[in-house]
Amino acid sequence: MSASGNIYDLGYQGYDGPRLGRVAVTVGLLRATLAAAYGIGRGGRAKVVPFGLAAMALLPAVIVVGITALVSQAGAGDALAEASPIRHDSYLSVTSTLIMLFCAAQAPELFGKDQRYGVLPLYFSRILTRSDYALARLGGLALAVFLVSVVPQVVITFGAVLAANDPVTGFADEAADIPRYIASSAFAAALLTAVAAVIAAWTPRRAYATAGIIAVFIVPPIMVAIVSELAAGDAARFLLFTSVADILEGLNAAIFGTLAASPAVLAADFPEWVYLAATTVGIAGGVALVLRRYQGVSG
Repeated sequence: MSASGNIYDLGYQGYDGPRLGRVAVTVGLLRATLAAAYGIGRGGRAKVVPFGLAAMALLPAVIVVGITALVSQAGAGDALAEASPIRHDSYLSVTSTLIMLFCAAQAPELFGKDQRYGVLPLYFSRILTRSDYALARLGGLALAVFLVSVVPQVVITFGAVLAANDPVTGFADEAADIPRYIASSAFAAALLTAVAAVIAAWTPRRAYATAGIIAVFIVPPIMVAIVSELAAGDAARFLLFTSVADILEGLNAAIFGTLAASPAVLAADFPEWVYLAATTVGIAGGVALVLRRYQGVSG
């Protein structure tokens, strides 16, 4: 049988509609990054880790709200609030490990996958620039981390307001902490994202990147604690700034005006502004290194 074929005129035409430009494309990539950070748009297995970690970070807040509601009915709500170890000023310390694991799990997926599969040229072949790509990825991951950090705080606020005898008074009691935990969560999300993104962007292999991020987040606090116990002086004090966890501990204590829970932070005895400066430098340095990476990566 002889081969045969047909040619169809499908009427392909050029696009003459509105062109939204770089900003719209960058915002679209940021939204896609935020969704990808939670596994949305991918298979069910991709959602297990991000939603599981987010749920574990939320669980202490839900427990506290439930207990507060029960105890408030007995008239002991104020005493419980003072005695509870889970408060707005301590919540970041309680959940920081989970947030770090969230970064370690999702940053390699967002910053390394496109490099591994060689699709960066497709992004850069159009109006999207390399800096746009890097900033959209950074912003999407930072927003995802911020939500994991701040949503439990919002739950505690709503729980306290609803459990109060007078919701207006309850909200007034919570109002002072709202900008504080928003600021603390925002700084934590930005710094953790910046550090994790640097490692993930420069280490496309997912396993290596995940291990590197966990090591950078977990090992320095242990070393700082050991050195603080064994040595004194400026060398031991300044070693604290190699530990992201301790920097955030000091910043959180500075924002809420409380004593830090970390013995290393207490022993270092730095002014509050130092932790804000260290966080700002860490964020700026991380963003600069990620931008530098995508300026030189092939594509």
